[in-house]
Amino acid sequence: MNIRTYIKDKIVEMIIAAVVGLIILWLLFVFKVNLVACTLITGLFILSWLAVFIYDYNRKKDFYNRLSDSVTKLDKAYLVLETLEAPEFLEGQLITEALYEIDKSMAENVALYQKQSSDFAEYIEMWLHEVKLPLSAISLKLHNLINQEYEEDGTEDLEKASRIKEYKRMLTETRRLENLVNQVLYYVRSGSIEKDYHIAKVSVADIIHETAMTYRENLQDNNIDFLTETGDLNIKDLTVDTDQKWLVFIMGQLISNSIKYKSDGVQSFVKISVSSDSDNVIISVEDNGIGIPEQDLKRVFEKSFTGYNGETRTKSTGMGLYIVKELCKKLGHEVTIESTQNEYTRVNLLINNNDYYNVL
Repeated sequence: MNIRTYIKDKIVEMIIAAVVGLIILWLLFVFKVNLVACTLITGLFILSWLAVFIYDYNRKKDFYNRLSDSVTKLDKAYLVLETLEAPEFLEGQLITEALYEIDKSMAENVALYQKQSSDFAEYIEMWLHEVKLPLSAISLKLHNLINQEYEEDGTEDLEKASRIKEYKRMLTETRRLENLVNQVLYYVRSGSIEKDYHIAKVSVADIIHETAMTYRENLQDNNIDFLTETGDLNIKDLTVDTDQKWLVFIMGQLISNSIKYKSDGVQSFVKISVSSDSDNVIISVEDNGIGIPEQDLKRVFEKSFTGYNGETRTKSTGMGLYIVKELCKKLGHEVTIESTQNEYTRVNLLINNNDYYNVL
């Protein structure tokens, strides 16, 4: 609050005071009070009013300026009351009381919303776990049916080939559904990752092995080679500070993308590479798929962004890489992506063993 603003707010009071002063001066002249007395009385009236004006301005200026600065500078403006001292004037006290009641009401509503959100998240997580059971049963049944078809008398006919093809198509869709369920499950959990994770020193070899075993059938069914490249590193002795379950899921999302966007007419592969320096371990997932257009690269980690490939190649939720980014952020890891259209895509997971502790 500046003096100009304050004067503008007090303009009516100033006009009334001026009119009252003129009336007093007129009355003094009417009753023939001498000039010295008139001057003293008028001067005293003006000085007293100016003193009240200046005193009132100064005490209000400090309060309103602190209030305005706090609202502007605080990241969480609703904490503004914590930065203010109780004012001495009535208007400030009324404002403070009103802000307190507003904050209290907001806190109650936020608490109610958080409880509802938490209850809903718990229900969704429970429901997703329940859904995974029949999906696993369907997947197992389809596996058995496919194996049964191959084991029967060894003869091949069009009807048998058609059944096997249909079973495999259904198995692919079931796996796709399982992947989407896992995406939702980990997305729900990402809001409260601290309840579901365990940071420990994990062998990089164990991470790669579990990832390979988890997605082996998907890769085989899509005729995609799984390769590893570690150079001179002995990854059996190489460890990183992470949560193995969450990191395997992250790498699985990258492999699922490689399967989804593989190139036609070439032998496809997914390669996991590991490199290390004095501070970081870098796990890269690379494929020789259709790649990502240059204009989409900067946005692939955005929520619900599908891009050119998602619109033209296959139906996509645009959530996979977004979830990867969010989980990496929660774990204290860094994720980057590089790609050339129609050549390759490489996603790098940079894990600094100190990163997680710096995030806390």
